[in-house]
Amino acid sequence: MAWRSYENLINEELDNRTPGKVTGWMRFCRRGKEPLQVTLDLEGDFHEDIRGKVIRLKNPTPADRNEVELDRHGTYMEGFAQVQRGTVGDITAGLPLGPWTEALAHKLMAQNELLWDENGLDGARREERRREFAERYRTHIEAGDLYHAYSDYPYVEWYADNGRVVLELDPSHVEVIDIHGVAPRQEKTPQELVEDRKKREASMVKFLSGMVEDLSRESMEKGGDGNVTGFLVG
Repeated sequence: MAWRSYENLINEELDNRTPGKVTGWMRFCRRGKEPLQVTLDLEGDFHEDIRGKVIRLKNPTPADRNEVELDRHGTYMEGFAQVQRGTVGDITAGLPLGPWTEALAHKLMAQNELLWDENGLDGARREERRREFAERYRTHIEAGDLYHAYSDYPYVEWYADNGRVVLELDPSHVEVIDIHGVAPRQEKTPQELVEDRKKREASMVKFLSGMVEDLSRESMEKGGDGNVTGFLVG
């Protein structure tokens, strides 16, 4: 299941000061019940705009998604685990990392080359991909565009035992905290960024595989043959 629980969110704090770890807490509104207090213990890092920092989220108008959007009885948060253990997906405040530059284009192309090496892409097809990305990057540079590590708006995603959780937020609802006395983060190498990307993709594949298994089981329980096909598009 994919949880999209922004409407229910009251407030939240996430901490990535320990490399490779995201911890924190959040509170969710529940119709007819006390707010749900949740703690997080996740493997992974924020995206580069906020990596190594603390973010605070606040929804000024929390409500139950079952009531305001889905027109269902009960609370949307039913079955949501109070302890969220798992892996980080994409977590960003949507902050630009500066304008597109030649140096940035070279760094991104280095990441592409590593992925192509692992995927065995070579020859004419690899040259074609290089030209495509080089043209894309040049267009951004010439336009003076700002570069975002993932998106130009706040986005919080992780994978836990109860499924994938996604919060898409308004920039005004996110505060980035710089903690005094904390050493500035070191920039990640292209190899490290590629490894981060592979881990996020692996978490998504695992989540989708679980969905297919659940659908197959449900099909058999209803008398079907259990054959369900899943596709990852990207």
